This record gives sequence, structure tokens and C-alpha cells, in this order.
Amino acid sequence: MVWFAMAIPVLTALVLFVLFKHRTVWWEFFIPVGVSALLIFICKTCTETLQTLDKEYWGGWVTKAEYYEEWDERVPCRHPKYKAVTRTRSDGSTYTEWVFDGYEHLYDVDYHSPYWQVSESNGYTLSVNSNRFDELAMKFGNKKKVDLGRSYHSIDGDKWVATWKGSDETLEPVVTIHSYENRVQASDSIFNFPEVNPEEYGLFEYPRITDYYRCPSILGNSGPAHAEANRLLDIWNAKLGAMKQVRIWILVFVDKPYDTALKQEAYWKGGNKNEFIVAIGVDKQRAVKWCYAFSWTEVEQLKVEARNFVIQQKELDLVKVVEWLGPEIQKKFVRKQFADFSYITVEPPLWAVILIFLITIAVNVGVSAWIVYNEFHEESRRRFNSYY
Repeated sequence: MVWFAMAIPVLTALVLFVLFKHRTVWWEFFIPVGVSALLIFICKTCTETLQTLDKEYWGGWVTKAEYYEEWDERVPCRHPKYKAVTRTRSDGSTYTEWVFDGYEHLYDVDYHSPYWQVSESNGYTLSVNSNRFDELAMKFGNKKKVDLGRSYHSIDGDKWVATWKGSDETLEPVVTIHSYENRVQASDSIFNFPEVNPEEYGLFEYPRITDYYRCPSILGNSGPAHAEANRLLDIWNAKLGAMKQVRIWILVFVDKPYDTALKQEAYWKGGNKNEFIVAIGVDKQRAVKWCYAFSWTEVEQLKVEARNFVIQQKELDLVKVVEWLGPEIQKKFVRKQFADFSYITVEPPLWAVILIFLITIAVNVGVSAWIVYNEFHEESRRRFNSYY
């Protein structure tokens, strides 16, 4: 639809030909068309990118924590200095002249502040603060100093390192957010997820990641064993993050009908490409009433098996659910390649179409004014007459 805006530069060229051809060089008729085509293409591309841009959560764990001490170094730098010299002119008068008098010094001193960081299992380095480093160093229990052998000026800064030993007890999960193209969320025809008001149905938002790169894996009131089950699922999400490219969510709804799970699926547009989501409905006594799993995984049977395992529980035991779900995901989950959805065309929303038309009109008015009033029209008059 946005390419219909190309009618505007065609109309602009026609107006220039009819009313201002004596002030227009022949090649200037192509300027409105070329500028408008480029403008529409850029606007369409930007709009499509915004519509399809999505984020997914990657799980991992801290492999090591590092503290780099403050230090300084000499940086080669010469600052010239000058001195005043009194000189005498031929007529006997004097004047002062500033002349080069060597250098003040041959270097500056650059100061480097201390900083703290962690390396995680997916290969990323994340910035943390001193409290987080101290917490991890105490948890790992193997903090040691590393001499960096720097060529320093007066402060010899080294670093301290604490490394994860490999046990689940000391594993520290981290979650990072990464962008990807999700054409499904922008489609109104192939995957027609209805618009849903999350407040009306009590749906979940994606949680925020804390300053320590932590993020809950279980949302909702899961009962007394919530902390234990969430810790266990955090560990599974950390290990399966790179191994299977998957993130597991468990959503617990209290006294909500089964339709709530379908609304949640619609609200999250089926979930991100790497997610396996288990929605569970319980009553106030935590008796399981329903379960619905949704994911873009290539293994549909996995969703059925997850539902059946939860449904067979009389009272929700999320620890057992996680203990079953983790190994099953590890064995069977296959992530959907969203490149398979590249065939989906994305049309800009109505407001974007209107905006593109208005911008195209404004640009054509400006280009037309430049063509009419620029310096080329005088020379072009004879050339134009030779053609017509």
C-alpha cells in the first residue's frame, strides 16, 4: 500500500512540466521520483523492522567473576612551551615575540578506574558491581590474585578472579536478552492472534531482568515450594540455554478458567522462538484443574506429554514437574527456525502509511521549490526549447 505514494512524485513531475518547464532542467524531472522512491523504501524498511523486532531470553551461568584494580600508565605526549623574547627592529624600536622553548614533559598519566565483570557460559562478558563480585567470590570460594604484569606509572593494578567449580550448588544462573526477527507477531493473516487485554484476564508480562542478570522462571503463586522449584528450573534454563536453545517458563494461574491459557498464548503471540511455556490452572487449595503447554517447537508431542504429566497430579507439585520437564526438554526439544516464516509479508499499520504519504508530500513540495528556484533554469531554457 505504501508504494501508492509513488503517485505523488509522478504528479509533482507533471506539475513541473505543465507550469514550470521553462525553469526546469530535463534531468530535474527525475529528482522527485528518485528521492521519493528512496524515502518510501527507507520508511517501509524501518517500519517493518520495528514491527518484527522481538526479544528472547537466553539462559546461562557465571563461569568466572573478575575484579580489575585501579591503575595508571604513562602515555607518550609532548606539550611544547614558549618563552617571550624581546627583539629590536632596524629603527631601534623593540617588540616581543614568543618562540619555541622545548617541551614541558614527554608523557601524560592516564588513570584507569576499577571495574568488575563476569563471564557467562554463552560467551558474553557482563558488567557487575563490587558487591556482586564479592558475593560470587564467596560463593565460589576460590578467589585468587593474578599479576597482569602491566607497565604502570605509580599504581600497579592487578586483578582478582573467582571461578565456578562445576557444582549445581554453586551454579549462578544469568539471563540475557537478545533481539531477533519475529515476523509472526506482525502477521494479521497467517497467525491471527487476537488482541488481548492482559489486565482483564490477569495475564503475565515477561519479567524484567535484575541488575544481577537474574530472572524468575516460574510466574504466579506456586505455593510453599516456589523457591525450590524456581531454583531448580533456573538451573535447567541455564544448562539448556546454549545446549538446546530453549527457555522454559511455568505460569501458575489461581482460580482462572482454561481459556486464560489461550489468552496468554495470544498475548505472547505464541511465545518467543526459543520458549517452552507450561500454563497451569489451580484452585486455592492448589489442586490442578487444567494445563496447557504452548511452544513453537518442532516436537508437538512434547506439549501433549507435558500437559498429561501435570494433569495427573491431584495437588500441584512443581518440584516434580520441573524434575520431569527438564530431562524431557533436554532429550526432545527442537527449536523452530523462524527463518521458515520469511515468506510472511508485513504491511505497515495505517498510521505509518498515512505518515509516509505526508512525508512524501512534504519532500516533494521542498524538492519542487528547489527545482524552480535553483540556478539551472536559465541555462536550461534553450535546451528545453530544443526538445519541444
